[in-house]
Amino acid sequence: MVRCGNGIEPLLRRPLSVHRIGNSAVDGHGAGDLALLYKISGPGTSSLVDKDKGETLDVVGPLGKGFSVHKESKNLLLIASGWGISPIVCLADIEVRKGRSIVLLIGAQTLSEVYPTHLLPTEVEVQIATEDGSLGRQGSAIDYVSEFWEWADEVLCSGPMSMYRSVADIARNYGFRKRVQALADVGMACGIGVCYGCTVWTRQGAKLACKDGPCFNLRDLVL
Repeated sequence: MVRCGNGIEPLLRRPLSVHRIGNSAVDGHGAGDLALLYKISGPGTSSLVDKDKGETLDVVGPLGKGFSVHKESKNLLLIASGWGISPIVCLADIEVRKGRSIVLLIGAQTLSEVYPTHLLPTEVEVQIATEDGSLGRQGSAIDYVSEFWEWADEVLCSGPMSMYRSVADIARNYGFRKRVQALADVGMACGIGVCYGCTVWTRQGAKLACKDGPCFNLRDLVL
């Protein structure tokens, strides 16, 4: 949870995923670095743009529960749509270093919104889809999923809830025989489980994305 301004406004912190950690965070910097990726979408993120090099950023975290990968899993299918790419890149960095094979499906509206693939680990196989067809296949990242479903030991997703419904439909066709994880894309106000503003409905009842998630088993989410 990031405090974007130096004064009272904006009042609430903004929830941002960890994008990169350590030496991969910023080229040429040290193991203690942390990178955040964000889209300018309001007064909060607009304030971050005005930060100068060397300024201190007030951050509370890391919070919640992130992705977890079984020790036995060798092949991972990662799916990212829009700005859901941020935590997926961090996951790819970590799992590549563990020797796992990664296929990353990236979906975006147009070419300018596609994450620069040269910044990804070279070991990652990348497939791209854009809604307007300006790069890769025309359509969404979901269009690639069936091609890699049987190959993958696990599937890990980050994007809008609408994407998760499509992934759940594919998983259902295969009998949900493998674990599929998804990061709940909901707004957060406090980030510590006090305000209940990030409630997510699951088959076990109401859960808080900031505390019980944001990573959930896709099969448990009520979409």
